[in-house]
Amino acid sequence: MSKLASEKQSILQVFKRGYGSLFTEFSRVQPQMPKDQLQYFLKQAVKNKRKIIIQVNPTTHSQQINEYMGTAEFSPYSTQIILKTYSNRTTYLLNAKDIRHIRLA
Repeated sequence: MSKLASEKQSILQVFKRGYGSLFTEFSRVQPQMPKDQLQYFLKQAVKNKRKIIIQVNPTTHSQQINEYMGTAEFSPYSTQIILKTYSNRTTYLLNAKDIRHIRLA
């Protein structure tokens, strides 16, 4: 009986370890913001040149939720958002429809 109990416990620990890593990853996911709030926050960030963190929904290019940090600008030629990192070494082009959440850095 004790052998059976120890086997059950080890299986349970395996599941906890496996699922525990999944839940910690999802605990960092911010809730989806309403479209009007996203537009307002983005306009304010561009106007005031604030450093922000943008969380992007999964897309066809990436199957996971990603975050990008930097200062935002509106693209003069398209509906994309230009996000420049602090060091200005990387520039991201983000589609406004893919944005999930915006917060101050």
